[in-house]
Order: sequence, then C-alpha cells, then structure tokens
Amino acid sequence: MANHTRASSAKNVEIIVLVIGLAKWAALAGIAGVLGGTVVAAFLMLLEWGVEHAGHIGPWWFMLPVAGLIGAALIHYVSPESYGHGTEAVIRAVNEQDGEIPLRVAPIKALATIISISFGASAGKEGPAAQIAGAVISWVARALRLGVEDHRRLTMCALAAAFGVAMGAPVAGAVFAIEALRMGDPLYTGVLPAVVASSVSCIVARRLGWWHPLAAVLPVPGVNAITIMQVIASAVCLGLMSWVYIETEEGAAHLFHRLRVPPPARAFAGGIILVFLALIFSRDYLGLGEHLIDRALAGAPFPLWAFALKILFVSITLGSGFSGGAMTPLIVIGATAGSAFGRVFGLAPGFGAAIGIAGLLGGAANAPLTATTLGLEAFGPVFGIYGLCAAVVSYTVSGHRSINATQQLGRPKSAAFRVDAGHTCEEHGHVQLEPRIARRFPWLRQ
Repeated sequence: MANHTRASSAKNVEIIVLVIGLAKWAALAGIAGVLGGTVVAAFLMLLEWGVEHAGHIGPWWFMLPVAGLIGAALIHYVSPESYGHGTEAVIRAVNEQDGEIPLRVAPIKALATIISISFGASAGKEGPAAQIAGAVISWVARALRLGVEDHRRLTMCALAAAFGVAMGAPVAGAVFAIEALRMGDPLYTGVLPAVVASSVSCIVARRLGWWHPLAAVLPVPGVNAITIMQVIASAVCLGLMSWVYIETEEGAAHLFHRLRVPPPARAFAGGIILVFLALIFSRDYLGLGEHLIDRALAGAPFPLWAFALKILFVSITLGSGFSGGAMTPLIVIGATAGSAFGRVFGLAPGFGAAIGIAGLLGGAANAPLTATTLGLEAFGPVFGIYGLCAAVVSYTVSGHRSINATQQLGRPKSAAFRVDAGHTCEEHGHVQLEPRIARRFPWLRQ
C-alpha cells in the first residue's frame, strides 16, 4: 500500500512539474513571438520599401558594387557577428554559443541587408530576419537571466518566428525551428516554444500589416502511381540540384576568400560581376526573385536553364560577402528547377514548380518535414503526399551537406553510413561508410 501511495505521489509531482513547464514556455515563447513578429515585420516592410524606391533610381542595378561595399563594410567594421546568411548564424548560436547573439547584430544586419537587396543582390530575407529576431530574443533571455538551456531554446524561437512570418506559414515555421538544428534528429523538446512563437509572431505581423504567404491554387492530380513515380523521378534530380546549389555556393565563397583584399572589396568585386551577368543574361535573377516563384507556380514558361542562372547569381552574391539569406533563393531555385524537371517528366509546370519548392527545401536545408508542412499550408491537403515524396527523396539524394553549414549531423541518411553526431555539416570528414560496406565495395572509399 505504501509503495502504491509513493508511486501515485510521484506521478502527481510529474504532472505538476510538466504543467508548470508548459505555462512557463507558453509565456516565454509568447514574449519571443511578440518581439519576433514585430521586428521581422518591421524589417520586411523596410526591405519592401527599399526595393520599391531603389527601383525608381534609373538603372539601379549599376549601384550593386557600391551597395555591396557599404553593406560589407558595415558588417566587417561594426558587427562582424552579422556576417553570413543569417539562418546558419542562429543555428550556430543555439548549437555552439549557448544561444548568445549580440543585440547590435539586429540593426547592422537589417541595414546591410536592405541596402544589398534593394539594389539587386541575389539573396534572401528569411535568414537575415531570423538573425535580427534572434539578436532581440537573445537580449531578452539575458535580461531575464535564463539558464543556458532555456536561453538556447528561446533563441531557437527566432527561427520559428522568422520563417513563419516571412513565408506566411506558421506551422512550417514551427517545424523548421526544431528540424534545422540537427540533420535527421528534430528537437522535440522545442515543439511547444516553436509553435507558440511562430503562431504569435504571425498574428502580430498580420496586425502590423505584413502578411504575404506563399500560396497558389494548383491543379493537383489525384493520388495515382504514375504521378508518384513522376514526382520521385523529379525529386531525384532536385536532390542532385540541392547538392549543386550547396557546392556552388561553397566554391564561390572559397574563391572570393582567396582574394587578398578586405571583405568590402570582395563584395565590390562581386557586385561588378553581377552587373555584367545581368547585362548578359537578365535582371530577372537579381534581388529576391519572388516574381519568378509566382510565374513558375502560375505555369509560365521558363528557359530550362533558369535555375542554373539563379544558382550562379546567388553563389556570387553570397560568396562575395553581400548581406542576405540563402532560403528565399532556395525557394526560387526550387520553383524554377521543379518547373523544368516537371516538363521533362510529364508534370504540369505549376505543379512541378510546387514539387520543386518542397524538394529543394527538403534536400538543401535537410528539412523534409518542414517542406511537407509548407506544401500543405501553401498548396492544400491534396498536395501532401506528393510534397512528402519529393521532400524525402530529395533529402536522401542530397547527401550529408546543408545550405546551413552550421547544422549539426544527427542521424545518417542511410544505414550504409555512420556520422559523428554533433559535428557540423561543413565538416565532411565526419561522415564515413560503414566498415562492412567499405569492405564489400572498396572502390567507394575514394
């Protein structure tokens, strides 16, 4: 009887502690959501204003070298912590820096990104938005004197807030926050904070007047084996394209870093190259490129090589040191590549573009659950099984690398590999073949 009483008491204590924790994180994540939604909406509205007004200045893209010089100088001399895409900086802060992001990152990252993208830098908005929100939320965590684990979890909410508001997809934002930290190993203890932060941030952003969700009415075919096979074939190509995108961007960054000049000079040189590329090809590949997403989803015709040109423009932009993110370009590349591969494998262009978005997000960001959820929110429930197939196949084919290089290795993508969990995706030496596979196929070791 005494043992039964003690067991019942222990269960009661467990429930009480869990309920208290629930209330605590509902409050903390709610605060993060309000702040994140406010600063992200403000940043995106200022960015929209900058893009609109820069477009009134004659041939505005000719100012790209100067914009890169100014943005890179702001980061290099005032806030070096602001360097990078943004998303990977928040991931690094959560995984390696106890959630710490200096507050000065917020204004410098915002200003440098607005200057860069307004004049045509081929980069994205989600990453900078996450870094800006992360700096403000991290400051709140310091002010509240939270412990290390709570600080890390609260900073993680910046990923949920930024992705949810920028994509207009609160559920996908929450899933991205728990999936982006470790490949193949979502942080399930972060589900509640991420859901609250993403939901609240989207509510706040809408109240402030910002709500531009990724959404389209697509002629999605009913579930059938032939279409699923067409989607899988397209997704294999998207997985390979994820690999190309990551490797091209890393290669461009390596080449620019070999220039023995200060970082602002590298961005100036990158701007000159972008101007020449725009003159040779098209200005369509400058800036955020969201018009390309809309056109692709509407089924508009594209050159089959449009995605390759966008990869080239983005790689030079980010590799040379312009301030901006890699996630919006990922969606643009996915939409244009999906449209192209869809035509090759017999899919309707608009449907193929949606498959491309899900596939590239799953493969390049190692976020198949986020990609599936985004597909459901943006394109409706019928799209779900197709988005899932595209995301999972692309995720598997793309290998153990990520557009967010600070994402940690969690679980291998195949039983044929073993990974050193906790190391980042940029440390390729921590992925090895299983010994039994290496012995059976020695040529795979090369």
